Amino acid sequence: MTRLRAWLDATPLAMLGLALMREAIGRSEPLEPLRPTRPERLASTARVGFWALGAGVGTSTTAALVAQRSSAGGHSPLLVDLDRWAPSLAIRASIDAATIVDALVQPDREHELVSRWANVAFLPGSPRLHGEFDGPRIAALLERVGQGRATVIDLGAGADALDPAVTARLSRLVIVTGGRASQLQAAFSARDLLRGLARPLGLVVVGVEDEDAALIATRAQLPLLAAIPSDPYLARDDFAARAPTMRAIDRLIRAL
Repeated sequence: MTRLRAWLDATPLAMLGLALMREAIGRSEPLEPLRPTRPERLASTARVGFWALGAGVGTSTTAALVAQRSSAGGHSPLLVDLDRWAPSLAIRASIDAATIVDALVQPDREHELVSRWANVAFLPGSPRLHGEFDGPRIAALLERVGQGRATVIDLGAGADALDPAVTARLSRLVIVTGGRASQLQAAFSARDLLRGLARPLGLVVVGVEDEDAALIATRAQLPLLAAIPSDPYLARDDFAARAPTMRAIDRLIRAL
């Protein structure tokens, strides 16, 4: 076996294996053994909203990853797309189903209108929502449909996405930002909007390492919940993820 292993280590097969391992763990040298970990899961009482002042930072992706990871951990939450201008989660899920607008106008059928994205209960968004948004009605709908399980809400982007009736029901509001200058400027500028919210807040920084994320959180004056490393799978919108990304999502779920 020793001679066979030495021969294998000297062949192109070994280099291919190392390249695949680096791709899987998102790191170069030194390589660490991959250790399977049990996915974390949200508490059934969690009502978590994901929001950013500027679009395109990864808010929807982060919300969906949290919901899917929690489901893998044994607790399937309700995932809701409340982005009133660009609801993208249904497109990513390849789901053509009833939306939250349909549920609002058919309150007697709201539970029947909830879709499934893998093992996650999912209420897709609608581009019509910006013209029909009613915060108290939406908050009441989420309370009824999400009863007994965690709720993960993609609030979308912009100041108007922080509807008081919806945010008042949250157990945590998670602000999402990236590491680019324009994204950071939006996160820092959001502080004035967040001062009046009597909700626990936290920050997720996408596409940076832990040390840089800690500096950003200090500047933004927000507690850092997780740093999600750069992941080419997410950048391609494949909705696959590397192992470091999933470990970061687990840290985020534990913090929620």
